[in-house]
Amino acid sequence: MKAHKKRKEVLLDEQTLAMLEEKAKSQGRNLKNYMEFILTEEAAAFEPSIEYKIMMDKLIDNHNKVKSNYLSEAEFRKSTKK
Repeated sequence: MKAHKKRKEVLLDEQTLAMLEEKAKSQGRNLKNYMEFILTEEAAAFEPSIEYKIMMDKLIDNHNKVKSNYLSEAEFRKSTKK
């Protein structure tokens, strides 16, 4: 199955294009392929925010210290039933 792609126009200055072309050549890629590669890699890279990391550390710490208040699925459904 082919991936659906959308065409987008990107305007870059000549200096930026020259730098990208050099990097593409050093990797044995053409410019378009290199740009698609680095954009895909960047889009796939997920780095959680500092706030999210702090929140998760606190949740893990509370879980390890048995301070978390978990609900069973039945309790959750009962509390959210309208």
